[in-house]
Amino acid sequence: MKKPSISEIIDQNLFDTIYEPIVAVENTQVFGYESLTRLKTNHWNAISDFIEEAEQDGLQKAFELLTLHNAVKRFKKGENTPLFVNISYDTFLENQEELHETLLDNGKIVFEFLETSMLPQDRMNDLEKQLHLFQKKHKTKFAIDDFGSGYADLHRVFAHHSDFVKTDRLLLRDLFESDGKKIFFQQLHDYVKKHHKSLIVEGVETKEQLKFLQDIGIPYAQGYYFH
Repeated sequence: MKKPSISEIIDQNLFDTIYEPIVAVENTQVFGYESLTRLKTNHWNAISDFIEEAEQDGLQKAFELLTLHNAVKRFKKGENTPLFVNISYDTFLENQEELHETLLDNGKIVFEFLETSMLPQDRMNDLEKQLHLFQKKHKTKFAIDDFGSGYADLHRVFAHHSDFVKTDRLLLRDLFESDGKKIFFQQLHDYVKKHHKSLIVEGVETKEQLKFLQDIGIPYAQGYYFH
């Protein structure tokens, strides 16, 4: 079978949406969900390969808008359950009308700004205005994704308003091999909390990791352990 083009995949909306739970660490009750996109065709090894090609073809924004629309419209978990959706700064700023329309009457949405996304300083004022507008109009919240990888450093975390900071899932992998890593999570949690944000630790795969997060007071977590 001929490999379909990126534009054909997007035009035909050949995507599935799955919802990964985000839990309250204290009691492991579901707090919200993150929408994840999967391809209905097996011509790509991973969705990341597809996204990379879409970006090269100039179709990243079309992909983001379509999959965001899918995520919001297909979500059936309850209007009071937060839904975390991924988006880049450029797509957020350049498609305001469509985003407002998608979010209208669709419950509690949290925009996760992609870790590979950067924004020039001269556009930060415009970003702040739009964040405030969405917050006021739709009660939208915002998250910085994958802290600890790519561009997601402390400067970026506090460069604009956000409600949540999500750690890169790989940060948790060697947790018990280093006391320094344990101290890092404790200090990051304290720092984020001091700035009135909530930490979401990704990559939880074991009971031992969960117990550590509970012991130091991390509020939220996400990972295969909760599937």
